[in-house]
Amino acid sequence: MRECQLRRTSNFRPTSSAGLLLLASLLGLSGTSLQAQTPPPDSSLDRQIDEAFQRVLKAPADASAGSSYATLLVKAGNYEGAIAALERQLLDPQAPPTVRVELAVLYYRLGSYAMSESLLRLALEDTRLTADLRQQADNLLRDVAFRNQTSQWSGLAMLGLRSQTNPSARASGDLVYSAGTLVPLPEQFKPKSDSDLQAMLRVDHRYDLGLQNGAAVVSSLVAQAINFSSSSGRQLQATQVKPYDLTVVDVTTGVRFKPSPLGAPELTLRPYLGFAQIGAQGHNYLRNHGVGLEADYRLNERTLLSAGYEHRHYDYAQRIDVTDAALRGGPDNSLRARLSRETGPGQVLSGEVVLRNHKADKPLYSNNSQEVRLTYSLRYSSPWAATPGDWVTSAWAGATRRSYDGADAAVHPQILRRDTEWRVGLAHTVPVASAWALLLQLEHVRTNANLPNYQNSNTSVLGALTYRF
Repeated sequence: MRECQLRRTSNFRPTSSAGLLLLASLLGLSGTSLQAQTPPPDSSLDRQIDEAFQRVLKAPADASAGSSYATLLVKAGNYEGAIAALERQLLDPQAPPTVRVELAVLYYRLGSYAMSESLLRLALEDTRLTADLRQQADNLLRDVAFRNQTSQWSGLAMLGLRSQTNPSARASGDLVYSAGTLVPLPEQFKPKSDSDLQAMLRVDHRYDLGLQNGAAVVSSLVAQAINFSSSSGRQLQATQVKPYDLTVVDVTTGVRFKPSPLGAPELTLRPYLGFAQIGAQGHNYLRNHGVGLEADYRLNERTLLSAGYEHRHYDYAQRIDVTDAALRGGPDNSLRARLSRETGPGQVLSGEVVLRNHKADKPLYSNNSQEVRLTYSLRYSSPWAATPGDWVTSAWAGATRRSYDGADAAVHPQILRRDTEWRVGLAHTVPVASAWALLLQLEHVRTNANLPNYQNSNTSVLGALTYRF
Protein backbone atom coordinates (compact mmCIF):
# COMPACT_ATOMS: atom_id res chain seq x y z
CA MET A 1 0.00 0.00 0.00
CA ARG A 2 1.32 3.41 -0.89
CA GLU A 3 2.19 5.40 2.19
CA CYS A 4 -0.54 7.83 3.07
CA GLN A 5 0.70 11.32 3.75
CA LEU A 6 -1.21 14.27 5.17
CA ARG A 7 -1.17 17.35 3.02
CA ARG A 8 -1.48 20.28 5.33
CA THR A 9 -3.83 22.98 4.18
CA SER A 10 -2.64 26.54 4.01
CA ASN A 11 -3.19 28.85 6.91
CA PHE A 12 -6.70 30.12 7.13
CA ARG A 13 -7.05 33.59 5.69
CA PRO A 14 -10.14 35.65 6.47
CA THR A 15 -11.96 37.53 3.74
CA SER A 16 -9.46 39.73 1.91
CA SER A 17 -9.93 43.44 1.30
CA ALA A 18 -9.27 43.39 -2.41
CA GLY A 19 -9.68 46.71 -4.11
CA LEU A 20 -9.24 48.71 -0.90
CA LEU A 21 -7.37 51.46 -2.83
CA LEU A 22 -4.53 51.45 -5.32
CA LEU A 23 -2.27 51.18 -2.28
CA ALA A 24 -3.94 47.95 -1.18
CA SER A 25 -3.49 46.55 -4.66
CA LEU A 26 0.21 47.36 -4.55
CA LEU A 27 0.45 45.60 -1.21
CA GLY A 28 -1.15 42.47 -2.61
CA LEU A 29 -3.84 42.23 0.08
CA SER A 30 -6.06 40.64 -2.52
CA GLY A 31 -3.53 37.83 -2.74
CA THR A 32 -2.24 35.45 -0.14
CA SER A 33 -0.65 36.53 3.09
CA LEU A 34 2.72 35.17 2.02
CA GLN A 35 5.43 37.75 1.50
CA ALA A 36 7.87 38.00 -1.38
CA GLN A 37 11.09 39.67 -2.29
CA THR A 38 11.37 43.39 -2.74
CA PRO A 39 11.56 44.21 -6.45
CA PRO A 40 15.08 44.56 -7.85
CA PRO A 41 16.55 48.04 -8.00
CA ASP A 42 14.84 50.17 -10.64
CA SER A 43 16.68 53.35 -11.57
CA SER A 44 13.54 54.92 -13.02
CA LEU A 45 11.58 54.18 -9.84
CA ASP A 46 14.40 55.55 -7.69
CA ARG A 47 14.37 58.70 -9.78
CA GLN A 48 10.61 59.06 -9.38
CA ILE A 49 10.95 58.64 -5.60
CA ASP A 50 13.66 61.31 -5.44
CA GLU A 51 11.55 63.70 -7.51
CA ALA A 52 8.48 63.05 -5.35
CA PHE A 53 10.53 63.64 -2.21
CA GLN A 54 11.73 66.97 -3.55
CA ARG A 55 8.11 67.99 -4.21
CA VAL A 56 7.24 67.10 -0.60
CA LEU A 57 10.15 69.21 0.66
CA LYS A 58 9.01 72.18 -1.41
CA ALA A 59 5.35 71.85 -0.40
CA PRO A 60 5.03 69.92 2.90
CA ALA A 61 1.34 70.81 3.15
CA ASP A 62 0.51 69.41 -0.29
CA ALA A 63 -1.49 66.23 0.48
CA SER A 64 -1.38 65.11 -3.14
CA ALA A 65 2.43 65.27 -3.20
CA GLY A 66 2.60 63.30 0.05
CA SER A 67 0.25 60.61 -1.24
CA SER A 68 2.20 60.24 -4.48
CA TYR A 69 5.43 59.91 -2.52
CA ALA A 70 3.92 57.24 -0.24
CA THR A 71 2.56 55.28 -3.21
CA LEU A 72 6.00 55.20 -4.84
CA LEU A 73 7.59 54.03 -1.59
CA VAL A 74 5.08 51.18 -1.40
CA LYS A 75 5.88 50.22 -4.98
CA ALA A 76 9.55 50.06 -3.99
CA GLY A 77 8.73 47.87 -0.98
CA ASN A 78 9.61 50.54 1.60
CA TYR A 79 6.50 50.24 3.79
CA GLU A 80 8.05 51.93 6.82
CA GLY A 81 8.93 54.96 4.70
CA ALA A 82 5.40 55.03 3.28
CA ILE A 83 3.96 54.93 6.81
CA ALA A 84 6.13 57.87 7.84
CA ALA A 85 5.05 59.84 4.77
CA LEU A 86 1.35 59.22 5.41
CA GLU A 87 1.56 59.90 9.14
CA ARG A 88 2.95 63.36 8.37
CA GLN A 89 -0.33 64.08 6.58
CA LEU A 90 -2.25 63.34 9.79
CA LEU A 91 -0.68 66.45 11.32
CA ASP A 92 -3.30 68.33 9.31
CA PRO A 93 -6.63 68.18 11.23
CA GLN A 94 -8.44 68.23 7.87
CA ALA A 95 -6.56 65.23 6.47
CA PRO A 96 -8.98 63.09 4.42
CA PRO A 97 -10.11 59.78 5.99
CA THR A 98 -8.51 57.88 3.11
CA VAL A 99 -5.11 58.59 4.69
CA ARG A 100 -6.07 56.61 7.80
CA VAL A 101 -7.43 53.77 5.66
CA GLU A 102 -4.20 53.63 3.66
CA LEU A 103 -2.18 53.63 6.88
CA ALA A 104 -4.38 50.86 8.28
CA VAL A 105 -3.65 48.74 5.20
CA LEU A 106 0.09 49.24 5.65
CA TYR A 107 0.01 48.38 9.35
CA TYR A 108 -2.12 45.32 8.51
CA ARG A 109 0.48 44.22 6.02
CA LEU A 110 3.23 44.53 8.63
CA GLY A 111 1.21 42.57 11.19
CA SER A 112 0.44 45.54 13.48
CA TYR A 113 -3.24 44.67 13.78
CA ALA A 114 -3.96 46.77 16.88
CA MET A 115 -2.70 49.93 15.15
CA SER A 116 -4.61 49.00 12.00
CA GLU A 117 -7.84 48.54 13.96
CA SER A 118 -7.45 51.91 15.70
CA LEU A 119 -6.93 53.74 12.41
CA LEU A 120 -9.88 52.01 10.74
CA ARG A 121 -12.24 52.92 13.58
CA LEU A 122 -11.20 56.57 13.35
CA ALA A 123 -11.66 56.53 9.57
CA LEU A 124 -15.14 54.99 9.84
CA GLU A 125 -16.17 57.73 12.28
CA ASP A 126 -15.40 60.34 9.61
CA THR A 127 -18.55 61.25 7.67
CA ARG A 128 -16.45 62.20 4.63
CA LEU A 129 -15.60 58.55 3.94
CA THR A 130 -17.34 57.43 0.74
CA ALA A 131 -19.85 54.58 0.86
CA ASP A 132 -17.75 52.24 -1.29
CA LEU A 133 -14.57 52.80 0.70
CA ARG A 134 -16.54 52.61 3.95
CA GLN A 135 -17.73 49.11 3.06
CA GLN A 136 -14.20 47.96 2.20
CA ALA A 137 -12.78 49.51 5.37
CA ASP A 138 -15.49 47.80 7.40
CA ASN A 139 -14.55 44.44 5.86
CA LEU A 140 -10.91 44.97 6.81
CA LEU A 141 -11.94 46.06 10.31
CA ARG A 142 -13.75 42.76 10.87
CA ASP A 143 -10.57 40.97 9.81
CA VAL A 144 -8.22 42.86 12.14
CA ALA A 145 -10.72 42.72 15.02
CA PHE A 146 -10.71 38.94 14.66
CA ARG A 147 -6.90 38.86 14.64
CA ASN A 148 -6.79 40.99 17.79
CA GLN A 149 -8.93 38.56 19.81
CA THR A 150 -7.20 36.69 22.63
CA SER A 151 -8.78 33.39 21.57
CA GLN A 152 -9.24 32.76 17.85
CA TRP A 153 -10.97 29.85 16.17
CA SER A 154 -10.84 29.30 12.43
CA GLY A 155 -11.04 26.41 10.05
CA LEU A 156 -12.02 24.79 6.80
CA ALA A 157 -14.48 22.02 5.95
CA MET A 158 -14.54 20.23 2.60
CA LEU A 159 -16.76 17.64 0.94
CA GLY A 160 -15.71 16.37 -2.46
CA LEU A 161 -15.86 13.67 -5.10
CA ARG A 162 -12.66 12.41 -6.72
CA SER A 163 -12.03 10.13 -9.68
CA GLN A 164 -8.67 8.37 -10.20
CA THR A 165 -7.28 6.17 -12.93
CA ASN A 166 -5.01 4.14 -10.62
CA PRO A 167 -5.66 4.93 -6.93
CA SER A 168 -3.78 1.86 -5.63
CA ALA A 169 -0.59 2.72 -7.57
CA ARG A 170 -0.57 -0.64 -9.35
CA ALA A 171 2.21 -1.50 -11.78
CA SER A 172 1.54 -0.22 -15.29
CA GLY A 173 3.53 -2.90 -17.13
CA ASP A 174 2.62 -6.46 -18.04
CA LEU A 175 5.61 -8.06 -16.27
CA VAL A 176 6.75 -7.79 -12.65
CA TYR A 177 9.41 -9.42 -10.53
CA SER A 178 8.54 -12.27 -8.19
CA ALA A 179 11.48 -13.61 -6.15
CA GLY A 180 13.85 -12.26 -8.81
CA THR A 181 12.01 -13.72 -11.82
CA LEU A 182 9.92 -11.76 -14.31
CA VAL A 183 6.38 -13.10 -14.39
CA PRO A 184 3.14 -11.86 -16.01
CA LEU A 185 1.15 -9.47 -13.85
CA PRO A 186 -2.18 -11.09 -12.89
CA GLU A 187 -5.22 -9.29 -14.26
CA GLN A 188 -6.64 -8.62 -10.80
CA PHE A 189 -3.55 -6.55 -9.91
CA LYS A 190 -3.52 -4.37 -13.02
CA PRO A 191 -4.51 -0.67 -12.77
CA LYS A 192 -8.22 -0.01 -12.28
CA SER A 193 -9.97 3.32 -12.09
CA ASP A 194 -12.11 4.21 -9.09
CA SER A 195 -13.88 7.12 -7.46
CA ASP A 196 -14.13 8.16 -3.84
CA LEU A 197 -16.10 10.47 -1.63
CA GLN A 198 -13.96 12.40 0.81
CA ALA A 199 -14.59 14.77 3.68
CA MET A 200 -12.00 16.92 5.39
CA LEU A 201 -12.09 19.17 8.44
CA ARG A 202 -9.35 21.49 9.69
CA VAL A 203 -9.74 23.43 12.93
CA ASP A 204 -7.13 25.96 14.06
CA HIS A 205 -7.00 27.69 17.43
CA ARG A 206 -4.76 30.50 18.60
CA TYR A 207 -4.59 31.74 22.18
CA ASP A 208 -2.67 34.96 22.72
CA LEU A 209 -0.61 34.84 25.93
CA GLY A 210 -0.33 38.63 26.01
CA LEU A 211 3.48 38.69 26.22
CA GLN A 212 5.88 41.17 24.66
CA ASN A 213 7.30 38.49 22.37
CA GLY A 214 3.88 37.83 20.79
CA ALA A 215 3.69 34.34 22.29
CA ALA A 216 0.54 32.38 21.49
CA VAL A 217 -0.50 28.76 21.87
CA VAL A 218 -1.26 27.58 18.33
CA SER A 219 -3.05 24.26 17.85
CA SER A 220 -4.35 22.49 14.77
CA LEU A 221 -6.57 19.48 14.11
CA VAL A 222 -6.90 17.89 10.67
CA ALA A 223 -9.33 15.02 10.08
CA GLN A 224 -10.06 13.32 6.77
CA ALA A 225 -12.18 10.38 5.63
CA ILE A 226 -11.96 8.75 2.17
CA ASN A 227 -14.50 6.18 1.02
CA PHE A 228 -13.95 4.38 -2.31
CA SER A 229 -16.94 3.23 -4.33
CA SER A 230 -15.42 -0.24 -4.93
CA SER A 231 -14.37 -0.81 -1.33
CA SER A 232 -16.84 -1.50 1.45
CA GLY A 233 -17.04 -3.26 4.77
CA ARG A 234 -14.49 -3.80 7.53
CA GLN A 235 -13.33 -7.27 6.53
CA LEU A 236 -9.53 -7.41 6.16
CA GLN A 237 -7.84 -9.62 3.58
CA ALA A 238 -4.27 -10.92 3.51
CA THR A 239 -3.93 -9.72 -0.08
CA GLN A 240 -5.87 -6.50 -0.48
CA VAL A 241 -6.93 -5.96 -4.09
CA LYS A 242 -9.31 -3.03 -3.83
CA PRO A 243 -8.34 0.43 -2.53
CA TYR A 244 -8.46 1.05 1.20
CA ASP A 245 -11.09 3.26 2.78
CA LEU A 246 -9.03 5.64 4.90
CA THR A 247 -9.41 7.84 7.96
CA VAL A 248 -6.70 10.28 9.00
CA VAL A 249 -6.37 12.40 12.15
CA ASP A 250 -3.43 14.71 12.79
CA VAL A 251 -3.05 17.01 15.82
CA THR A 252 -0.30 19.51 16.63
CA THR A 253 0.02 22.05 19.44
CA GLY A 254 2.82 24.41 20.42
CA VAL A 255 3.78 27.94 21.39
CA ARG A 256 4.56 30.39 18.58
CA PHE A 257 6.71 33.36 19.59
CA LYS A 258 9.39 35.83 18.55
CA PRO A 259 12.64 34.86 20.34
CA SER A 260 14.06 38.39 19.92
CA PRO A 261 11.25 40.94 19.37
CA LEU A 262 13.70 43.86 19.26
CA GLY A 263 16.84 42.30 17.81
CA ALA A 264 15.19 40.05 15.20
CA PRO A 265 11.46 40.88 14.94
CA GLU A 266 11.31 39.11 11.58
CA LEU A 267 11.89 35.68 13.15
CA THR A 268 9.05 33.56 14.54
CA LEU A 269 9.46 30.09 16.07
CA ARG A 270 6.95 27.39 17.00
CA PRO A 271 8.11 24.23 18.78
CA TYR A 272 5.25 21.74 18.90
CA LEU A 273 4.04 18.27 19.81
CA GLY A 274 2.34 16.10 17.19
CA PHE A 275 0.22 12.97 16.99
CA ALA A 276 -1.38 11.22 14.02
CA GLN A 277 -3.40 8.09 13.37
CA ILE A 278 -4.32 6.46 10.08
CA GLY A 279 -7.07 3.88 9.80
CA ALA A 280 -7.75 1.54 6.86
CA GLN A 281 -11.00 -0.36 6.36
CA GLY A 282 -12.18 0.76 9.78
CA HIS A 283 -9.15 -0.63 11.63
CA ASN A 284 -6.03 1.08 12.93
CA TYR A 285 -3.22 1.01 10.36
CA LEU A 286 -0.52 3.14 11.97
CA ARG A 287 0.11 5.77 14.60
CA ASN A 288 2.90 8.24 15.06
CA HIS A 289 3.89 10.84 17.61
CA GLY A 290 6.75 13.25 18.05
CA VAL A 291 8.01 16.80 18.18
CA GLY A 292 8.78 19.50 15.66
CA LEU A 293 10.00 23.04 15.17
CA GLU A 294 8.65 25.57 12.68
CA ALA A 295 10.45 28.81 11.83
CA ASP A 296 9.34 31.78 9.73
CA TYR A 297 11.75 34.54 8.79
CA ARG A 298 10.54 37.59 6.91
CA LEU A 299 13.51 38.70 4.84
CA ASN A 300 11.69 41.91 3.94
CA GLU A 301 8.14 43.12 3.46
CA ARG A 302 7.56 40.78 0.53
CA THR A 303 9.72 37.75 1.21
CA LEU A 304 8.97 34.88 3.56
CA LEU A 305 11.35 32.04 4.32
CA SER A 306 9.83 29.09 6.18
CA ALA A 307 11.63 26.05 7.54
CA GLY A 308 10.74 23.13 9.74
CA TYR A 309 12.12 20.01 11.36
CA GLU A 310 10.00 17.12 12.60
CA HIS A 311 10.80 13.91 14.43
CA ARG A 312 8.10 11.26 14.80
CA HIS A 313 8.06 7.61 15.77
CA TYR A 314 5.91 5.32 13.62
CA ASP A 315 4.09 2.28 15.01
CA TYR A 316 2.25 -0.07 12.63
CA ALA A 317 -0.70 -2.13 13.83
CA GLN A 318 -0.66 -5.93 13.79
CA ARG A 319 -3.06 -6.84 10.97
CA ILE A 320 -3.55 -9.75 8.62
CA ASP A 321 -2.69 -7.49 5.68
CA VAL A 322 0.39 -5.87 7.29
CA THR A 323 3.27 -8.32 7.40
CA ASP A 324 6.20 -7.62 9.74
CA ALA A 325 4.26 -4.81 11.42
CA ALA A 326 6.73 -4.64 14.30
CA LEU A 327 9.63 -4.27 11.85
CA ARG A 328 8.08 -1.48 9.74
CA GLY A 329 7.96 1.20 12.40
CA GLY A 330 10.73 3.36 13.74
CA PRO A 331 12.00 6.94 13.86
CA ASP A 332 11.11 9.30 11.05
CA ASN A 333 12.94 12.61 10.56
CA SER A 334 12.04 15.30 8.05
CA LEU A 335 13.45 18.69 7.18
CA ARG A 336 11.76 21.22 4.91
CA ALA A 337 12.42 24.73 3.62
CA ARG A 338 10.13 26.98 1.58
CA LEU A 339 10.77 30.38 0.01
CA SER A 340 7.74 32.39 -1.13
CA ARG A 341 7.82 35.45 -3.32
CA GLU A 342 5.00 37.80 -4.20
CA THR A 343 5.81 38.57 -7.83
CA GLY A 344 2.93 41.03 -8.18
CA PRO A 345 -0.46 41.90 -6.67
CA GLY A 346 -2.18 38.59 -5.96
CA GLN A 347 0.69 36.54 -7.45
CA VAL A 348 2.80 34.22 -5.31
CA LEU A 349 5.64 31.98 -6.45
CA SER A 350 7.04 29.48 -3.95
CA GLY A 351 9.67 26.78 -3.98
CA GLU A 352 9.92 24.00 -1.41
CA VAL A 353 12.48 21.32 -0.57
CA VAL A 354 11.71 18.39 1.76
CA LEU A 355 14.26 15.85 3.01
CA ARG A 356 13.03 12.78 4.85
CA ASN A 357 14.60 9.73 6.46
CA HIS A 358 12.64 6.77 7.81
CA LYS A 359 14.45 4.07 9.77
CA ALA A 360 12.83 0.69 10.36
CA ASP A 361 14.05 -2.49 12.03
CA LYS A 362 13.96 -4.20 8.64
CA PRO A 363 16.14 -2.51 5.96
CA LEU A 364 13.66 -2.95 3.12
CA TYR A 365 11.27 -0.60 4.95
CA SER A 366 13.94 2.04 5.65
CA ASN A 367 14.16 4.77 3.04
CA ASN A 368 15.43 8.24 2.24
CA SER A 369 13.54 10.74 0.11
CA GLN A 370 14.23 14.16 -1.39
CA GLU A 371 11.38 16.28 -2.73
CA VAL A 372 11.32 19.56 -4.63
CA ARG A 373 8.17 21.45 -5.54
CA LEU A 374 7.40 24.72 -7.32
CA THR A 375 3.99 26.38 -6.94
CA TYR A 376 2.51 29.46 -8.59
CA SER A 377 -0.72 30.99 -7.29
CA LEU A 378 -2.76 33.79 -8.86
CA ARG A 379 -5.66 35.60 -7.20
CA TYR A 380 -7.78 37.84 -9.41
CA SER A 381 -11.17 39.52 -9.57
CA SER A 382 -14.06 37.33 -10.64
CA PRO A 383 -15.00 37.84 -14.30
CA TRP A 384 -18.63 37.31 -13.26
CA ALA A 385 -20.14 40.20 -11.37
CA ALA A 386 -22.68 37.84 -9.76
CA THR A 387 -20.03 35.84 -7.87
CA PRO A 388 -18.50 37.29 -4.66
CA GLY A 389 -14.83 37.44 -3.84
CA ASP A 390 -11.76 36.62 -5.91
CA TRP A 391 -10.89 33.58 -7.98
CA VAL A 392 -7.68 31.70 -7.19
CA THR A 393 -5.78 29.53 -9.67
CA SER A 394 -2.74 27.51 -8.61
CA ALA A 395 -0.34 25.34 -10.59
CA TRP A 396 2.42 23.14 -9.23
CA ALA A 397 5.09 20.70 -10.33
CA GLY A 398 7.42 18.57 -8.29
CA ALA A 399 9.60 15.50 -8.06
CA THR A 400 10.37 13.07 -5.23
CA ARG A 401 13.30 10.68 -5.20
CA ARG A 402 13.16 7.64 -2.87
CA SER A 403 15.82 5.04 -2.16
CA TYR A 404 15.45 2.00 0.11
CA ASP A 405 18.13 0.49 2.33
CA GLY A 406 17.36 -3.17 1.69
CA ALA A 407 16.08 -5.44 -1.05
CA ASP A 408 12.70 -7.14 -0.87
CA ALA A 409 13.33 -10.85 -1.43
CA ALA A 410 9.71 -11.35 -2.48
CA VAL A 411 10.34 -8.97 -5.41
CA HIS A 412 14.06 -9.23 -6.20
CA PRO A 413 16.64 -10.31 -3.61
CA GLN A 414 19.52 -8.43 -5.27
CA ILE A 415 18.02 -5.11 -6.39
CA LEU A 416 17.37 -2.24 -3.99
CA ARG A 417 14.29 -0.25 -4.87
CA ARG A 418 14.76 3.26 -6.36
CA ASP A 419 11.80 5.47 -7.31
CA THR A 420 11.36 8.92 -8.81
CA GLU A 421 7.87 10.37 -8.59
CA TRP A 422 6.90 13.25 -10.89
CA ARG A 423 3.85 15.34 -10.08
CA VAL A 424 2.01 18.19 -11.85
CA GLY A 425 -1.30 19.74 -10.87
CA LEU A 426 -3.74 22.57 -11.35
CA ALA A 427 -6.38 23.86 -8.92
CA HIS A 428 -9.06 26.51 -9.29
CA THR A 429 -11.19 28.01 -6.51
CA VAL A 430 -14.41 29.92 -7.24
CA PRO A 431 -16.28 31.59 -4.34
CA VAL A 432 -20.03 30.97 -4.41
CA ALA A 433 -20.89 32.83 -1.19
CA SER A 434 -19.07 34.79 1.51
CA ALA A 435 -17.64 31.65 3.15
CA TRP A 436 -18.37 28.99 0.52
CA ALA A 437 -16.26 28.09 -2.50
CA LEU A 438 -16.07 25.49 -5.25
CA LEU A 439 -12.70 23.74 -5.65
CA LEU A 440 -11.70 22.01 -8.89
CA GLN A 441 -8.40 20.14 -9.01
CA LEU A 442 -6.54 18.08 -11.61
CA GLU A 443 -3.31 16.20 -10.82
CA HIS A 444 -1.14 13.69 -12.64
CA VAL A 445 1.50 11.54 -10.92
CA ARG A 446 4.01 9.29 -12.68
CA THR A 447 6.50 7.06 -10.87
CA ASN A 448 9.63 5.82 -12.61
CA ALA A 449 11.32 2.92 -10.82
CA ASN A 450 14.21 0.52 -11.33
CA LEU A 451 11.80 -2.33 -10.56
CA PRO A 452 8.72 -2.73 -12.81
CA ASN A 453 6.59 -3.58 -9.77
CA TYR A 454 6.64 0.10 -8.76
CA GLN A 455 6.39 1.71 -12.21
CA ASN A 456 2.97 3.38 -12.35
CA SER A 457 0.94 6.50 -13.09
CA ASN A 458 -2.28 8.02 -11.82
CA THR A 459 -4.50 10.91 -12.87
CA SER A 460 -7.03 12.34 -10.43
CA VAL A 461 -9.85 14.85 -10.81
CA LEU A 462 -11.44 16.40 -7.73
CA GLY A 463 -14.52 18.54 -7.34
CA ALA A 464 -15.32 19.81 -3.85
CA LEU A 465 -17.34 22.33 -1.90
CA THR A 466 -15.43 24.14 0.85
CA TYR A 467 -16.58 26.23 3.80
CA ARG A 468 -14.33 28.56 5.81
CA PHE A 469 -15.21 29.60 9.33
